[in-house]
Amino acid sequence: MAAHDMLLELVRDYFIDIGFSALFIEDYFSEKNFKELISIRLANANVMIRNKTDRSSHQTHIAITGEAIDFFYNQADFIQMDNKVVEKRKVYVTESNLAALMEQNIMVSDVDRLDRLGGYVTLGKRTQKQVQLSKRNSENSECFNTLRLGLYENDLLIMLKYRNEEGMLAIGIPQTFYLDYIPNYANKYETNTYLRIPMQNIQG
Repeated sequence: MAAHDMLLELVRDYFIDIGFSALFIEDYFSEKNFKELISIRLANANVMIRNKTDRSSHQTHIAITGEAIDFFYNQADFIQMDNKVVEKRKVYVTESNLAALMEQNIMVSDVDRLDRLGGYVTLGKRTQKQVQLSKRNSENSECFNTLRLGLYENDLLIMLKYRNEEGMLAIGIPQTFYLDYIPNYANKYETNTYLRIPMQNIQG
């Protein structure tokens, strides 16, 4: 199984576990809808202040390095970019994901439709080798900040880029869930793993 297939399968299993229709989820989280993904295993430095185990770190942005930068910028644009610029990128989160992370009752009103909330996340360049995701929490949409408040060290923040519409879907998956599916995650994937989702996987 290809690396992107394994992560897509993890996302599917998570939403089916929440209560969505397997048939709908298998179709939705496919190369038909998404063209790229980034999976970020969060370090203590990447989580919100109140979720840190070590509060000596006051950093709250998520540092994106290496090939993973390509998820957010093509290299030519990134090299030219001023590191004082802060951009807003369209992002969606799902109400059911937020409820699951906050350990609230999950109400899936329609098992065949994703309950998306639209918002924005801030993005900026720190150096030639680092992008800061969620650079300014005060300028993120509330839904994205709420997602982050449900995530702790070693949890996954997975972002999927839509193929046919502008924006990204951000999903938080707790360590307790993904280790059941990918027990050797840290050996198999980089801290920031960026993968393209090829179209040729579509069958018949």
